Amino acid sequence: MPDSCALFPSHTHNLPGGGSMRYAVFEPEGSPRGTVLVLPGRREFIEKKHSELGREFLTRNFRLIIVEWRGQGLSARFLSSAARQRDHIENFQTYLDDLHSFYGAVVRSGLQGPLVVVGHSMGSHLALRAANEGLLPEATAVIVTAPMLALASRRVHAFARVLCFIAVKLGRSKNYAPGQHDYGVQETTFDNNPLTQNPQRFKIMEDYFTAHPNMTVGGVTWGWLRSALASMHLVQKPSYLERITIPVLALTGGKDRVTPARELSRYLDSMPQADHIILLEARHDLMNELEPIRAEAWKHIDGFLEWAMPA
Repeated sequence: MPDSCALFPSHTHNLPGGGSMRYAVFEPEGSPRGTVLVLPGRREFIEKKHSELGREFLTRNFRLIIVEWRGQGLSARFLSSAARQRDHIENFQTYLDDLHSFYGAVVRSGLQGPLVVVGHSMGSHLALRAANEGLLPEATAVIVTAPMLALASRRVHAFARVLCFIAVKLGRSKNYAPGQHDYGVQETTFDNNPLTQNPQRFKIMEDYFTAHPNMTVGGVTWGWLRSALASMHLVQKPSYLERITIPVLALTGGKDRVTPARELSRYLDSMPQADHIILLEARHDLMNELEPIRAEAWKHIDGFLEWAMPA
């Protein structure tokens, strides 16, 4: 196994209803300015998030906690054996229940200084739901990148929800949705990928999945897609995000084909203390992008933290 793909020392949080979540805690060299809780996106894991976010927050003297959702990384999976790679869940509420348990046992008990919650894509979606539903009571601020609030237009979402309902009724909940499959050639091909324009950062996930096959996550099932669409439908309701009153920084990509910025704006702009910044040249995985794009993102993050966390 290459040293570049070594795993960080980590811990396990056992969940009340069974299953477990892998997580890691990183301490800065100086006195902590605060604590950052990182909620990854789909397929992501501790080592990837440390590569794109961890070092940056540590050099800014933040204590860092990165957790892996159930179903990805080396946390417990919902499916096993030949179906292990399938990204499956029956209800996104399960993710929130897991977060509630993890937050109480790990985050709150070891909190140092103000808490900032940082999410990406699916993790951003869940961070905003948790903020709305009172699951992050100590959070001072939330930073979300490419939040999974919409994958397409409302009309397309409505049509997809009908298809998912039928598929689940026919007993296909644990089957891959159309176009989904085990992690393979399509996901490892850099050309025209929807995530990043940075070839070195694009390879991080592929290299780890090769070195540690148990970390590999494939496409989504009908059950996952139905649950995701239902959760997005909830978040899209008028006044849902308006109830989030803590400061929020939302960074989206102008070239994002996964969660298009034009679809996200109508929801992000409804939050009373939200600042929505569109990085025009960024794709979906904007913190894993080309260095000029990353530098622009961190400029906005630093400014936001100075405003949200005055000394």
